[in-house]
Amino acid sequence: MKQKPTLIQQMIARMDAISKPMIRFGKLPFIRAITSGMIATVGITMIGSLFLILYLLGSDGGLSEKALLPFLTPYASKLILVNQFSMGIMALYMAVSMGSEYAEIKSFSKTTGAVGSLFAFILLNYNRIDVNSAGVSVFPINYWGGAGVITAIVAMVISTGIIAFCYKHNLKIRLPDSVPPAIAESFSAVIPYLLIALMTWGIRTLADINLPQLVLTGLLPVLSAADNVYTYTLCYALISVFWICGLHGDSIVGSVVTPLLNTWMIENNDAVLAGVAIPHTWTPNLNRLHMWISTVWPLEVYMFASGKRLPQMKALATIGLIPALFGVVEPVIYGLPVVLNPFLALPFILTHTITGALTYLATQFGFVAKMYLNLPWATPAPILGFLGGGGSIGGLLIVFVNFGVGLLIFYPFFKAYERAEMKKESGV
Repeated sequence: MKQKPTLIQQMIARMDAISKPMIRFGKLPFIRAITSGMIATVGITMIGSLFLILYLLGSDGGLSEKALLPFLTPYASKLILVNQFSMGIMALYMAVSMGSEYAEIKSFSKTTGAVGSLFAFILLNYNRIDVNSAGVSVFPINYWGGAGVITAIVAMVISTGIIAFCYKHNLKIRLPDSVPPAIAESFSAVIPYLLIALMTWGIRTLADINLPQLVLTGLLPVLSAADNVYTYTLCYALISVFWICGLHGDSIVGSVVTPLLNTWMIENNDAVLAGVAIPHTWTPNLNRLHMWISTVWPLEVYMFASGKRLPQMKALATIGLIPALFGVVEPVIYGLPVVLNPFLALPFILTHTITGALTYLATQFGFVAKMYLNLPWATPAPILGFLGGGGSIGGLLIVFVNFGVGLLIFYPFFKAYERAEMKKESGV
């Protein structure tokens, strides 16, 4: 007689059905290019954040009324320059890196793809060259920061699509085999570059379509509606369900939301520099103040506590402790395991959902400062919570609040799991 599937088996079957289209979406060539291209610029974002921190520490009114590090005050205007030329023009770097990554996926020169994407980005931004009062030609860079990220994506898609089409149909200038490859490659790109110019020049100059402005006035306000506690909580509940079923939830859902979150982080950074209210609550690192803090950290505590009764628990807790402090949770997730564990599945999902809502609301209502510094994801959560919002005591405290919530929720479930493991070992 066929046995009825267990609850966890039913959950796995449902998650497979949900995850397959999301996995396929994340594997689309242009989505892979966007994700890889953005990852390639993270280092620049981090450097820009570092110099912004130094600027704030050395500026009156930065993190406090008086500069916290007065010896930096004479250099404040020089320090902020690095931030302005990193995060302030991030879309420019993204256009180059995404074009390069997409070119590699399409199997042609990464240099050709990067140059073509940059060319398209510039032509989509401008229909004239301005002249300032001193008679110097200038390019306004208003749309080279967060407001230009979607334009960079469009530039990548247009340029790489045209180049790939031309190469596939041999629409390129061919030179003799004796010509050095670098020169031959540059000539082979002339026709694709011409078509890129005609299309992007036609969009911005002939049709007078200001894509960055169109995005700002149309698309981004609509997308910004996603920045609310309901969407945020649902997102991280879904990520938790994926993890329980053995799937890397961060990677699956991250491929969908990461471009939007990176844009919001840059806009928050721009708002701080402009001295206006920070617009977005949901930023790339907000989840680090509750996710894993409320689940893996409590599990570490309980594994150490059960070490006398179950020695393997203490060994696993010791191995997983240092990585867990830096947000690397795979040793516990797959070692305990949490994955497919019927005792821990419910508290895992429940805890991430509750602490996610709590953290979002605490940030929205001002207890936790909104983040505008893009610190490394592996920064220990208390440090990230404090520095990410420019010195937020609430950001520090919410980490320990979430840790406490996790301890309370997990306790009865872990004790049940511990008893089950002891019975298993005793052969009862």
